[in-house]
Amino acid sequence: MRSSSKAPRKNGTRDTAKDIILGMEPSGRGPRRPKEGIAQTPIRKSPAQTIVVQKPDNSALNNLQNQVQQLRKQYNDLANQEQVIARSVEDLKRQLGSIENKMALIGQDFGLIKGTVDRHTADIIGINSDVKNRPVVDPTKIATSTQQMDLRIRDLQTQLSQLKLTMDAEAKDRERVNKQQTDTINRLQDIIRQQESSKNDILTNLTRKGDLDKEKLSEENRRLNDKIQLITNEVTKNMNEREHKLKDDIYQKLNAMQAALKQQQEGQIESDKDNKKKLEERIKHQEMLIEDLKGVQQNDKNKNKEKFQKVNEALASLEHHMEQGSKKMDKILTAEIQSRKLHEKGLLSKVNEVEEKLSNYLTGLSKSVEEARAGKDNIKMPSLDTDALRREMESISADKNKMSMEGLLKLEEKISRIQHGLNRDRKAMVDTLNDVTDKGQINKVRAQVNKLDEIMDEVEKTQDRVRDKVERQIPEDLNELSAKVDNLKQQLTHRIDQEEEERYLAIKELQDAYNKLTGGSYAPSPVSDVSNSGLKRDIDECKVAIKKLAESITTVKNVLDKKIQDETRRREQDVMRLENRGPNYPQMPPQQPRPPVQQNPRSQVPTQ
Repeated sequence: MRSSSKAPRKNGTRDTAKDIILGMEPSGRGPRRPKEGIAQTPIRKSPAQTIVVQKPDNSALNNLQNQVQQLRKQYNDLANQEQVIARSVEDLKRQLGSIENKMALIGQDFGLIKGTVDRHTADIIGINSDVKNRPVVDPTKIATSTQQMDLRIRDLQTQLSQLKLTMDAEAKDRERVNKQQTDTINRLQDIIRQQESSKNDILTNLTRKGDLDKEKLSEENRRLNDKIQLITNEVTKNMNEREHKLKDDIYQKLNAMQAALKQQQEGQIESDKDNKKKLEERIKHQEMLIEDLKGVQQNDKNKNKEKFQKVNEALASLEHHMEQGSKKMDKILTAEIQSRKLHEKGLLSKVNEVEEKLSNYLTGLSKSVEEARAGKDNIKMPSLDTDALRREMESISADKNKMSMEGLLKLEEKISRIQHGLNRDRKAMVDTLNDVTDKGQINKVRAQVNKLDEIMDEVEKTQDRVRDKVERQIPEDLNELSAKVDNLKQQLTHRIDQEEEERYLAIKELQDAYNKLTGGSYAPSPVSDVSNSGLKRDIDECKVAIKKLAESITTVKNVLDKKIQDETRRREQDVMRLENRGPNYPQMPPQQPRPPVQQNPRSQVPTQ
């Protein structure tokens, strides 16, 4: 019975606060409905309480933290300065070690110099003993030996004086350097002591301030903890009240939101249906437009294909016509060249025929003159068609423009030879006829000889025409060749001068550097002499290399000048030979003297 009485009742009193805290459904039995009904009491809204949260005063804590940071920064600066001073002390130690090494080297050099002096004194003592031990010595030898000894003694004295001066200067420098180093070391030690004392003072101040700050912080923490406890109690109380109000507001807003979402969902479904219908209509319209565009594009493709085929056919026919035209041009050019060669050959053969006819005519005429001189009767006179010969010479002079330079020279040479032969034979015939006394026979022969004047005039006219053509063409070719040679020579001269100027400036810079190194105003020391010996040797090698380079440049320049002079001389000889092909050939106007290649005293290498 007791156990049944302790069991919880199913329908007990309602604990609303417990249900709200645990988030459970209302438990127990609800309130009894009164007989008169339920009174609706108006809801009273309590005014919102303003909670003032007092924040703790952290200014003292922030100031303390700032002071601690400043002290840390000062401590770091002091540590960095101490490291810098330690590094400077290490550098001074290294410098002292290097100075000691240099002093040891100077001592070694001094020992070497002392050894050389001892050797020289031993040599002098030996020479003196040899001089004393000799029984009879030539006075001149004694004088020379004494002079040599005096010279060597003077050299030793000068060397010893220079050595003493250098050693004194070096000792003074060492003393000054050591004094400076000791001063710097003492100054650095004073600085280190001062920094150590300041560091210790700062540390003591830090410890004293730290103890005071710890006490203040503990009191501030206690006070802050009390304030925080009060504030948390008030905040929890206010939060519980607000939580109940927020739950009621959230339930009301949630119901309103669900209703609005339902309405919005229904409107969204209707709008989706309308949009889908419109989209299907637009897609159908776009498909129709795409089909139309495909048809138009296919038509354009077909038209362009036909146009490209026509263009390709036209290009193929054009290439075929161009190929045929080029072949025709090649054939025409080859035919023209062959025809010119054949024409030149035929023209020279005509001249040979004319020369042969004139030779036969002159031979027969000379024979007739000899017969007339011998007093024979019935002299046979040779015949010559002068009109045909004139026509031949006119055709030869008319066709001279179709000949090459070589053909013109050959033609001019042949005509000149014909002219000289006619002059020679005519003169011989006239002399022979002047010796003949029979006038009856002479008149016939003289009439034939007078015909030679017409032939000679015609040959001379032809020769003048051909010579005029040669005189106009040869100077043009020679002037063009001379201009090319002058241009090449001028370019070589410019490049040689430019390179020469660069080499001269480089040599001048080397000479200035060498003069600065060798002609300094400082007093030489043994260490500097030993260190500068390699530099002097390198400078001497550079001088030798520069001298060889200058010699090679001069050689190259002379070779180029010689080649240019040989080429110029050869061209001038060719011109003279062309001018002297015939005795009556007019002299060419002398060429203007070209400026010679400038010979600069400085050497250079021509850039190729």
